[in-house]
Amino acid sequence: MSIIVQKFGGTSVGSASNIKRMASRVIEEKNRGNDVVAVVSAMGDTTDTLTTLAKDMSSQPAKREMDMLLSTGEQVTIALLAMALQEKGAAAISFTGGQAGILTDSVHGNAKIKRIDPEPIMKELGKGKVVVVAGFQGVTEEGCISTLGRGGSDTTAAALAARLGAERCDIFTDVDGVYTSDPRYIKNAAKISSLTFDDMLNLAARGAGVLHPRSVKHAKKYGIPMVVRSSLTKEKGTFINVSSKRSDRYPVIGIVFQQDRTSIALCGMPECKEAKSAITSLLQTRNIECDFFKELPGSELMFLLHQNDVNDVLELIQDKKDQLKFDQVTTQVDLAKVAVIGSNIRTHPVIQGKAAKVLTGGGIEYRLAEDSPVSVTAVVKRCDMHNAAELLHTAFGLDIPEMRKIAAIR
Repeated sequence: MSIIVQKFGGTSVGSASNIKRMASRVIEEKNRGNDVVAVVSAMGDTTDTLTTLAKDMSSQPAKREMDMLLSTGEQVTIALLAMALQEKGAAAISFTGGQAGILTDSVHGNAKIKRIDPEPIMKELGKGKVVVVAGFQGVTEEGCISTLGRGGSDTTAAALAARLGAERCDIFTDVDGVYTSDPRYIKNAAKISSLTFDDMLNLAARGAGVLHPRSVKHAKKYGIPMVVRSSLTKEKGTFINVSSKRSDRYPVIGIVFQQDRTSIALCGMPECKEAKSAITSLLQTRNIECDFFKELPGSELMFLLHQNDVNDVLELIQDKKDQLKFDQVTTQVDLAKVAVIGSNIRTHPVIQGKAAKVLTGGGIEYRLAEDSPVSVTAVVKRCDMHNAAELLHTAFGLDIPEMRKIAAIR
């Protein structure tokens, strides 16, 4: 038998009827003769509701206790899905992340998986059961519950698929695949039928919310194909593997964007290059990523990060003020980033110039992030994000009929 890992996101399991529908999808795969491991997220807006409750208790809840609280969302879903499967005649058992053998580091709120013991899951698969695993969570060496941060259920699914030697990892979501941009906001976005791991990683790392970058890294490292597909229809999704049908004639793959960004500027620094390296190392201790701005005065260093990470980062850099040697810290909120994603962007220098010209022509204020081999990233005001993305999507030909046809056959 082959092992298939299926991951169901929050909207896919957002109600009792949806959970029953997903149970049928699991059984369909089981009836094809495969062993199935189902990884689930919390139902709908459960995580947001729990976060609000925590803030009612404390202005700055302890991260360990937040992990204890937020992990309960997935535990509700695994029990309900296991019950639905059993009701439909399938043998099933639910596991928390810890019960599934997922061991993480101790960075509460944004932990990374260190290793997975496959024995608990393999034992139950050997009995013919569907194993339902709570995504987004694991346990530390000390036995504390930990959570994996944004996109954690994707990461759980891909990591389990890799460790179990799965044939593939299916990601069920509320869209039917990966698009040239977010189809909810960009009306002419086209679905892409296939992508390489590298292309998907570039899209995910810079804002395509359909998959988390860590999940793609796991799949790429162990060669586990992924399929992004709809939980509502039976349409073919986007197949992610080592190779794809994408034409190299078109260097731009898509336009992605992320909101809820805040910039931090350190002013009066004698040596920005050394400070940049020090800040990168500091952020890595909390598994936090950032984008550095380009073309700044020699004494100023500015970087962009998710607004949820700001307090942690300010605390880190204040503790290292003597080492970093800055005079002043300023922040700017309500920002977003919009990125043009492609292959070998540096070999097509016209792309950056064209992006700048389009944004300027559209009356959009922007600052560029540092150069990347695979992207041109502009930081804009939150209110300009969708307009900027739409302008770039059109400018790079992603919504013309010829390009839409090419995207569809990739």
